Amino acid sequence: MIFRRLAQSLKEQNWTTIFIEFVLLVLGVFLGLQAANWNDARNDRALESTYLASLAEDIRGDVEEIDEIGRVSTQRMAALGYLIRAASGKELPVAFESARGRIEIETVPAYDENDPKTIGISLFILTTLDGNRLTYDTLVDNAGINVIRDPALIRAIRSYYAAVDKALIFESEMKVSRVGLVDAQQQSGLSPADATPASELVQTFAGDPALLAAAKNYWLYTNRHLKVMKQLRRDALALVAQIDSGKQP
Repeated sequence: MIFRRLAQSLKEQNWTTIFIEFVLLVLGVFLGLQAANWNDARNDRALESTYLASLAEDIRGDVEEIDEIGRVSTQRMAALGYLIRAASGKELPVAFESARGRIEIETVPAYDENDPKTIGISLFILTTLDGNRLTYDTLVDNAGINVIRDPALIRAIRSYYAAVDKALIFESEMKVSRVGLVDAQQQSGLSPADATPASELVQTFAGDPALLAAAKNYWLYTNRHLKVMKQLRRDALALVAQIDSGKQP
């Protein structure tokens, strides 16, 4: 309609009408673009809110996994510490000096040799992080990370999942140490399925230097595992708090 009126005005050389029609045309295009931009922005905000809520839920799931890892690792650390002390007749160090600086040993409850739980199973079980990263992978794969408005939050999200990746790499190395202990146990005729009493395990470890060395190595890895998971838990909770505090309408 407006184009037909504009053409008619041009034909009649009605310059005032032409000017008014042109202004109306430009204004209409401008308002249309603004409405489209506003609608896109509203959709982006809704998408951002959905992504952040899902991301926070994934990270809370990580915290639950980390808590279970901590529980299992604490039991293993206590069992290994008991066996090493009893088999070697020496107290375990509270820290080590290394090229990376001082390595503090995590404090865990003392193992009770009368605990009804089988000590062999405590040594054998290794719980690792599966991680809940579906939302993050979706964000990255579909460039959805760009709908998040806060650059600091984007950096925190990327940093957290980089820490998760580092933890997974460490756990893959830890599994090698675990295999070393399992192999040494098998060479000594031990199996967690045998439910060998703690006192008998001590005697076997004391008489087998290779087995005792494998236990010490795994004890150090377990110590590091506890530290890595504690830091990752702090990072996870901090990120969830940042997401919750940064939610915008």
